[in-house]
Amino acid sequence: MPARKLSFIFKILFSLTIITLLLIYKTSPQEVIASFQGVVFPWIVLSFSLHAFGLIISAIRWQILILAQGDHVPLGFLIKSYLVGTFFNNFLPTRFGGDVIRIWDSSRYSRSLAKSSATILVERLSGIFILLVFVLVASLIRLDMAAQLPMIWGALFLGTVGLLLIIIFFLPISQKLIRSLPAPGKIEVFKQKIIEFQKAGHNFRKHQSKLALALFWAFLLQINVVLHYYLIGLALKISIPFLDYFIFVPIVLLILTIPVTINGLGLREGAYIEIFTYYGLSASVAFAFSLIDVIFMLILGIIGGLVYIIRK
Repeated sequence: MPARKLSFIFKILFSLTIITLLLIYKTSPQEVIASFQGVVFPWIVLSFSLHAFGLIISAIRWQILILAQGDHVPLGFLIKSYLVGTFFNNFLPTRFGGDVIRIWDSSRYSRSLAKSSATILVERLSGIFILLVFVLVASLIRLDMAAQLPMIWGALFLGTVGLLLIIIFFLPISQKLIRSLPAPGKIEVFKQKIIEFQKAGHNFRKHQSKLALALFWAFLLQINVVLHYYLIGLALKISIPFLDYFIFVPIVLLILTIPVTINGLGLREGAYIEIFTYYGLSASVAFAFSLIDVIFMLILGIIGGLVYIIRK
């Protein structure tokens, strides 16, 4: 069996194992269902509607970065591509798995997978940077909470280190280092692809105004994301201060980038259970909170799947 299939099967089994263990030792299906009693549906509807704003904002940010590479892609096409990517996110590791589809889509216009890949990476980095800023600022305001949840500082450290490593990868000194490395045979082809990718990423340094504009839209997007989760909390009548969502939502989103489960299943639920314990909330409430998020992703995925079928 190919290694890719084995990896996919492992991630599905790992996701299901974590979910099963949580439902056995932390809560139960009956308790999770009971947590939905009295749910305020108008907040649910409003929360889901924010996905529309998120799609538009994300597409605008993506389009700005594409323009920085000298290409132009219609906004409607980018919105549809995001939806198709969401469909594939439901079957791929992390919430960024669908980015492969978006890279392929945008390469139709850029005629370069390296340029498209670099654009998607910079787009994602802008979002991660804003999330890290949110966590840092909110944690400094809520030091009492940060002191009792070590994962806050752990996520900040790992996120910052990862961000710095990627930035270093695109610096001229890294490009010179890779060029100097010996690359016999087929490795030379791979080396040239890396160099091409680095050049595409390095081009963004010439368009700092567009990068700044992309960060602005990333800021609006992440505000929209936090508000989305806050409304889910209101729907479940969860009494968590709005400011605290700027701490734990980014942390959960960073955890979901770990490629060991399918679409973050298991990791998401475990993280929410751990965080909600700080507020004295039951594991069933945390699981219900996470389940609403998963259902939203599935609905968007179905819409994305229909878009994918129609455009084929």
